[in-house]
Amino acid sequence: MTGTPQYAIVGTGSIGTILAQRFSDHHVPTLWANTRGPETIDVTELSASVTPTTLDTALDADVIVLAIPFLEVRELGGRRTDWSGKVVVDTTNAFLVPNSEQILGGRLSTEYNAEAFPGAAVVKSFNQTAARQLAEKRPPEFGKRVVFAASNDSAASTAVAGLCTDLGFAPIELGRLDEGGVLIQARNALVLRELYELPTELEKSVEATSAVGRDLTPGTWTIDPVHSSITFSVRHLMVGKVRGRFGDFSGSITLPENGTPSITATIAVGSVDTGNPARDEHLRAPDVFGADEFPAATLVSVDMHGTGQDDWVLVIDFTLRGITKRLPLAFSFLGVSAGMGHGEVAGFDGAITLRRSDFGVLTDTPLLAGGGPMLGDTVDVTVSLEAVKAPAAPTV
Repeated sequence: MTGTPQYAIVGTGSIGTILAQRFSDHHVPTLWANTRGPETIDVTELSASVTPTTLDTALDADVIVLAIPFLEVRELGGRRTDWSGKVVVDTTNAFLVPNSEQILGGRLSTEYNAEAFPGAAVVKSFNQTAARQLAEKRPPEFGKRVVFAASNDSAASTAVAGLCTDLGFAPIELGRLDEGGVLIQARNALVLRELYELPTELEKSVEATSAVGRDLTPGTWTIDPVHSSITFSVRHLMVGKVRGRFGDFSGSITLPENGTPSITATIAVGSVDTGNPARDEHLRAPDVFGADEFPAATLVSVDMHGTGQDDWVLVIDFTLRGITKRLPLAFSFLGVSAGMGHGEVAGFDGAITLRRSDFGVLTDTPLLAGGGPMLGDTVDVTVSLEAVKAPAAPTV
């Protein structure tokens, strides 16, 4: 899995709600769905990183967290015949399910569930504790709750472990389902264990020293477009992805002596480049970007939250086609270099997920003969920026 995956939670019961709160607290973008429709999902107390959506849209995501009852898993899997390329996270247990031994026929519950998702990599996680324990919010100085991940696909297990880290947990990978993964099947050794990873003095020392000399200094930092990039990808025909970039953009970061940094950026949407001139011309057309009427997309920051030592979420007002939405943009600060004689240079990597339907892009997208849209609704945008510090004004 390359780039920033699109996450989705399916289920609005106890585990689904707790995980949605985690995504919200740590500003990790995710879709959230159930079988009753997005209008039944209450996100009024959550951040903009959690987006209610339809079940079919959620199932288009790259990583799908199943937070539904065990007996409903197979019905959900039957909604598609091929789940290739997806990671399915199984949070369910067959414990206390009537006739579970007859249902499983000697298989582990996740092995049984995996049969319903042909082609997918299935990972067991978020299941070893009771919901009230998983929901506990623990001050950082008291450590992080340990969660486990097990899968027959090591890359998928690592990807889910990375998600666990982003959500503020301390993940441990257990290997294959029939090996270490057995330990988190119901009734086994690691189930209902309250385990925490405590910070060590060495880790505290490393964290304290690693930031030395890496901070931004007050002033204006101008984005260097020659050494920066803005790229995007969108699912095509439900099986592939179209990727592209914007070649013309500008912006700046203003850091006051005291207070929150402010960030502005402008993207010339007519500079879109997907490597296909005919397709690029269509993207400039009125039903997509409408470049003649709306030549620029703009980004203006309104708030910022820290999620780790060098990881942040920027709350932005993003405008495209004259429509403005408030969205979370997750980014990492990569440090400051002395540069090449033209001023200090700061580096950033960021990612944001947009829904094209929110901005009136291709609202009449045709459906494929087998069902599903020709073009996915979610668009993954990644930014890699270098910003140059403007020289201080001379004193008189």
